[in-house]
Amino acid sequence: MSTETTVALVNPDVVDVTEQEETLSREVTEIEFRAEAITIDTEEDYQNAAAFGRLLKQRAADVKEFWKPMKDAAHKAHAEICSKEKAMLKPLENAEKILKLTMGSYVAEQERKRREAEEAARKAAQEEVERKMREAIALEAAGDQTGADAAIEEAEIMDDASSAITVPTTKPKATGVSTTKDWEITGMDQRRVPVELNGTVIRPIDTAAVMRLIRASKGTIHIPGVSYREVAKIAFRK
Repeated sequence: MSTETTVALVNPDVVDVTEQEETLSREVTEIEFRAEAITIDTEEDYQNAAAFGRLLKQRAADVKEFWKPMKDAAHKAHAEICSKEKAMLKPLENAEKILKLTMGSYVAEQERKRREAEEAARKAAQEEVERKMREAIALEAAGDQTGADAAIEEAEIMDDASSAITVPTTKPKATGVSTTKDWEITGMDQRRVPVELNGTVIRPIDTAAVMRLIRASKGTIHIPGVSYREVAKIAFRK
């Protein structure tokens, strides 16, 4: 029959700290019970209670002193961990910013093309209106009043329709990506920016207040001295 011997290696510092913690814990627990038992009927009782109060303060200081090295070490470790985490996240955050700018530029370019196509369609429609009006003038000059009236009526119908021409928005779509409309300030002439606008004080120039006005107007407001543009705001989901 063999006998196995197990040797436990114990860090003496850990044992010492544990014993101190247990001792302090017992002392403060006992002190709480002692406080419940205190009664004051005489001046001497009052003096004893005051001495006990000073003991409480000392024990509180002892407790704080006991935990301070561990708190400091934990704080230092936490700071180091946060620093390493921040350093590791930085490239990802930079990459996300770059990617959002690239994707946002693409979305903005598609919107620019849409508006361009919309404007081209309206321009073409207006040119057709003008052509019809010239046709009406020519028909009237030729003595064809009925034809002229019909051409004018067509021109009026086309003119009404041209103002309502829109090219549907087709935002790029991708799984895990959301796109919202936003604006960014591209320039500011501080000499021209007013003190107040629409009831909002923006002097000294408050960029946040200016942006609130722009967003509230959905990019339609004119602020003297401020130029801005519409941008696409990109957000990712996991």
